[in-house]
Amino acid sequence: MSLARPFLLVHTKDQWSRATHTDTRLQPLGPQTCAVQLASVTEPSAEESTEDGVSDDAPIQALPVAGGLAFDPWCRLFRTVPDHGRVERLLWAGMDPTDPVPRRPAPVDLFASEEERDHGDFAAVEPHHAPLQQPRGLAIDDQGRLYVAETGAARVLVYDLLEQRLLGRVRIGPGWRRPLDLATDGRHVYVVLDGPPAVAVFEGLSTPRLLSLPDLSGSPSRIAICPRGQLYLLVNAGERSARVVPVAKRGEGIEVPRATDLEFVRQPDHNLVVLVVSRLPDSDFRRYVIDTEPWDDIAPLSARGYDGLGIVRTPDDRVGYWTSRGFRHAMPAKVRYAGKGRVATYRLDSGRFKSVWGRIFLDACIPPGTGIKAHCVAVDELPKGATVVHDPPQNTESGDPDRQDLTPPMLPALLEPKEGAAWQSLHLRETGRELPFARQAPGDPFQTYEAPVIADPGRYLWVTLELTGNARTTPRCKSLRIECASHDLLRRLPRIYAKDAERGDFLRRYLAMFDGFLADPDTRAFARRALFDPRSAPREMLPWLAGFVGLTLDERWPLSCKRELIEQAVYLFRIRGTIAGLTRFLEIYLDKPVTIIEHYRLRGMGGAIVGAEGELESSSVVGAGFRVGGAISTEPEARAREAAVPEDAFSAHAHRFSVVIPASLTREQEEVVRHILEVHRPAHTLYDLCTVDAGMRVGIGLYVELNSIVGHSGGFGPLVAEGSRLGRGAVLGCPRAGTRVGGSRVGRDSRIG
Repeated sequence: MSLARPFLLVHTKDQWSRATHTDTRLQPLGPQTCAVQLASVTEPSAEESTEDGVSDDAPIQALPVAGGLAFDPWCRLFRTVPDHGRVERLLWAGMDPTDPVPRRPAPVDLFASEEERDHGDFAAVEPHHAPLQQPRGLAIDDQGRLYVAETGAARVLVYDLLEQRLLGRVRIGPGWRRPLDLATDGRHVYVVLDGPPAVAVFEGLSTPRLLSLPDLSGSPSRIAICPRGQLYLLVNAGERSARVVPVAKRGEGIEVPRATDLEFVRQPDHNLVVLVVSRLPDSDFRRYVIDTEPWDDIAPLSARGYDGLGIVRTPDDRVGYWTSRGFRHAMPAKVRYAGKGRVATYRLDSGRFKSVWGRIFLDACIPPGTGIKAHCVAVDELPKGATVVHDPPQNTESGDPDRQDLTPPMLPALLEPKEGAAWQSLHLRETGRELPFARQAPGDPFQTYEAPVIADPGRYLWVTLELTGNARTTPRCKSLRIECASHDLLRRLPRIYAKDAERGDFLRRYLAMFDGFLADPDTRAFARRALFDPRSAPREMLPWLAGFVGLTLDERWPLSCKRELIEQAVYLFRIRGTIAGLTRFLEIYLDKPVTIIEHYRLRGMGGAIVGAEGELESSSVVGAGFRVGGAISTEPEARAREAAVPEDAFSAHAHRFSVVIPASLTREQEEVVRHILEVHRPAHTLYDLCTVDAGMRVGIGLYVELNSIVGHSGGFGPLVAEGSRLGRGAVLGCPRAGTRVGGSRVGRDSRIG
């Protein structure tokens, strides 16, 4: 019996896109993987009569002036009202969608005066704030600064949300170009300018600079930043020729008729970035997966009551928009699936003529009321006749995949399944996948189905899958595997049982059931060497594998770190207790560079100790190993004075070291790090653990650019009542850059008082 039975695989998005699709589409599951499912038809809203929401004969309605929506780091929603010239603030976290509209928090005008306050007999000093001149785009950076594109005044307002004051105004370009929309990556602000296509970038109140743009063939009016940092522009907003163009990739993009705004969200379950494009008011939002090439169009979002001014990504990674009744979240639109669809693979080649194909294995999700059947055709020579035309999936914008000339031939028309053809049913494998030691992820909805290949012997094979649904749900197929050779159980029986070809074929298919019980254990035994490789061993086998080298695994370690630790355990035990050994142990767990400083090496090498007690002398020279305190001398008088000092620098620092980790650790991570140091350090040594949270410690150990940083620190966050400690993990106020002599201006980046 052949233990290493070869098989062919159809699994990636590129492979499925090269197949022939009839009423089917691809559902992305990852950057390179997808699932085949029935084609979907979105139920149009009442206002839509054509695909783009506007009838060809109907007059084109005037689009409202584009607005802006943005969230600050404290989950407060800001919205521009261009017609009234104001910016509103709304407590989004305090909204309850189940409450009636009157009970929802009312928006507050951000730039309004404080006349509503009771001043008694005194009037307000500040006059009433004049309305803004057509405010449109909004952006908020990581420092809590709000940027408002005041299009009518050709400027960008910079407002400090923490101190609630206007920091300044930024004007762009000669002649004061009008800003249309804003986007920020947390630090830099990108501005789309009116007139000739242009995008400017600046930070805070710095001078903007223009970026080079590809040939857009239109006027950009909207901008968005992908979570991975790329810029995307919306060109010809509101028109039939509207399209989304990535700035970094010249000549690429996608057409979205009547698009008005764009935003990016993440799908954590599949680690995908999804582009959401809004269209005309009351129209559904289009969604595209940009991690794939070409972009995949997935199920749209329903946006009932959308005012057409703009969309925003909420802090919980959803898409929100504004309506006449307030803020709402876009919901998945109702989708109706086709009742039946087919997908036919390209030609699969076994490499041998008269091949007797084995079994089909299908990783699929088949809900109740749906089904998948298979049909196989095998030949040795291609019949004469036209082949079936390659039909791409429904949601693929570009017809053919890259290098269509590399695609094997499609199923010939003469061999295509006709009406009344025999379709094979699939059997659910109770034991899971047939691949040795291949485990499905927890919560994976895809299960493995099996069926024998019922086809004449032949070198070339085509597999056609027929998907059926009930219009509400659809089956999905992720992976298809076909064994290139069948079992050889007939050779173990007397020849009389296989003398007749028809009876021998029936007996071969009958014995295929028993082949599944016999082949799977033999295949696992043949591949048992995978159990001794930490990179391929199943998760539950890692403690057993670690026991071969006397290593006990800590369950708090991530899975990938456990595998790397087992692989390097023999080498680590050789250098256990050394600086290299401790450093490598910690770097495997933290996946970050770690620095270990031995205190005795700092004698006279610049280890500044401020406020050290005792009359200690030093022979160090300023500028060549400066040190305050600590006796460094070889003369007898100096050694006598060293002995009289109760806490000498040498004896106080011997057998001591500091572990510097340039990161902020959680409580569990700190416990694991201390456990590693307790187990693998020399028993007579003492250590200090220095992380970003430890901060700057004058008098204990301060080494600029080594374990202390002057300026912004990732170890501090906003103060939380009853959950923060000043000086440890929280800071009052907002950290800012200091005043630079000759480089700061009062009123712009500095103020007195």
